[in-house]
Amino acid sequence: MGQGKVGLDQRRAFAASSGLPVTGVRAVSQDAFVLHVRPYRETSAIAELMTLEHGRVCVVARGVRGRKRKGAETLMPFARLLVSWAGRGQLRTLTSFERTEHHWLVGKSLYAGLYVNELMLRLLRSDDPHTQLFRGYALTVSALAGGEPIETPIESRIEIVLRRFERLLLKECGYELVFDRDADTGEPVLAQARYFLEPDFGFRRVSAGKDAASGYRGAVLLAIAADEFDETEVRRVAKRIMREALAPHLGDRPLHSRALFRTSR
Repeated sequence: MGQGKVGLDQRRAFAASSGLPVTGVRAVSQDAFVLHVRPYRETSAIAELMTLEHGRVCVVARGVRGRKRKGAETLMPFARLLVSWAGRGQLRTLTSFERTEHHWLVGKSLYAGLYVNELMLRLLRSDDPHTQLFRGYALTVSALAGGEPIETPIESRIEIVLRRFERLLLKECGYELVFDRDADTGEPVLAQARYFLEPDFGFRRVSAGKDAASGYRGAVLLAIAADEFDETEVRRVAKRIMREALAPHLGDRPLHSRALFRTSR
């Protein structure tokens, strides 16, 4: 029996156990990634999904937990699914799902993936589609799993993958950083000048009367703009800039994934 037939049987059985009529389904066979799953009551789970057509969607998967249930093995973070759901409001009912792809992340790649998922949960609104971000997320997970090799050591590779995703996420949320233009004048950034970041505004040139060592080197900003992360300084500065740019949108509540990574070291 082929994998497609098994998946179809699983979807039909799950739809039947949900107790919902087929006419109650609002969305059918939607391309989705699982961002987070938590237990709900005795045998169910609540899953946060990132979907191609509907953006972030929260669903309850009834009866998927338990010793004889295989749904929990499919409904895991980083899994790519075809899903259908019914209902309106903030919590819909998952009526069917089938895993189409799964990337297993381990070690530092796992912590990086959890960080990416948490960023999306914190910054994205429900039912707000971002097709480019969905595709960027798919590439990010694949790269973290080693599916998109970059000719650099793993730690540097992870840093590069994260910086690219953070930049895309900020852009998709309406907070795009323009690294190669002076936000005050609109003129090109000068490699020999220094600039400081004003979140939600852009990079402004450090005035002559200030500390010459303050701010970021224009040459580094231009390298980030060109997506060139070969140099250690560029990766280090890009990490600092992204934290600075994300901070106003994350608020005072710390990221759990960062704390988890620190305790694992």
